[in-house]
Amino acid sequence: MSNYFYDLASKRRSIRRFTGEPVEETDVKTILESALLAPSSWGSHPVEFVVVKDKKKIKDIAKCKAMGAGPLSSAEVAIVVMIDKSNCELWIEDGAIASSYILLAAEELGVGACWIHIRGRAGQKKTADEEIRGILGVPDKYSVLNVVALGQKGEVKTPYTEKDLHMENIHFEKY
Repeated sequence: MSNYFYDLASKRRSIRRFTGEPVEETDVKTILESALLAPSSWGSHPVEFVVVKDKKKIKDIAKCKAMGAGPLSSAEVAIVVMIDKSNCELWIEDGAIASSYILLAAEELGVGACWIHIRGRAGQKKTADEEIRGILGVPDKYSVLNVVALGQKGEVKTPYTEKDLHMENIHFEKY
């Protein structure tokens, strides 16, 4: 099986270590524009992003999650993915699709990326969502689904192969 999308998806791996080299502005712009192309429920485009490049602020965001935000520590860019829940029943789905577009666009450009879960996660004193919104001045009507850490790849991971596919997870006509 060989096609462009399959090849891209097989190469896309979570990169948790970055080199510290900057991510090109044009790459960040392309990644964000790709995320804006993601489909959304009823074409409402409820997903919004806060792009953070300030290293101290990125580290402060990482501290908002009690555990599991390690890749943010060395990221050059953090994209905070948030949705106005008051106006979107399918906010998790819409945010997840946009985040997937971010991950795939980053891979296409050779930029390392890692999804950091925020929704439903504990922070230091409040929820991770509340703490991040406080740092960034995000209104209460929004919820942070995740943060995508971006940076130049500081590790090499081999692409998935057909052997890695869990074909037993596919069912036809009935379970």
